[in-house]
Amino acid sequence: MLAFERRWLLRIFDAVYPRQTPGAPTSGAADVPLEGLITDLGSHAPFDFMLGLRAATWVVTLFGPLLVGRLRRFGSLPVSERGEVLEGLAHSRLYLLREIPMLLKMVASLGYVGMPDVQRELGLSVVDSQPPSWARGER
Repeated sequence: MLAFERRWLLRIFDAVYPRQTPGAPTSGAADVPLEGLITDLGSHAPFDFMLGLRAATWVVTLFGPLLVGRLRRFGSLPVSERGEVLEGLAHSRLYLLREIPMLLKMVASLGYVGMPDVQRELGLSVVDSQPPSWARGER
C-alpha cells in the first residue's frame, strides 16, 4: 500500500474503533500500532486480498461520504460521521457496497483485538502474553 492509502485505512480503522466509546475499551484504534498490521498484511497477505483492501479503502475514502449524502472526503469528517458513512454503506442496496464495511471491520478487528491490553479490557478469558510481532516492530 502507498503511504496515503495507509493513512486513509488508519482513519477508517479509527471510525470502526473510536476512542472514548461508552461501554468499550478506553483505547481506540488510533491508540494501537495498526500501521504494523498494514505492513505485515502487505508482506504476507495474498495479492488479491490486498487489492480488495486497497479498493475498499478508496471507495470508502472518496465515494463513501457521497453515497450517504456527505459532500466531503471521509478523512475530513468528524469521527462520529465517519462511523455513519460505514453504517450507511453497510445498508446499501448494492451487495458489493454492503460488504466493504464488513471487510474493513474484519481487518481492523484482527489488529485491534489482537492487542493484550484490549483483550484484558474486553474481559477475554485468554489474554496474549505479548502483542503480535507486527505490533512490536518485528518482521
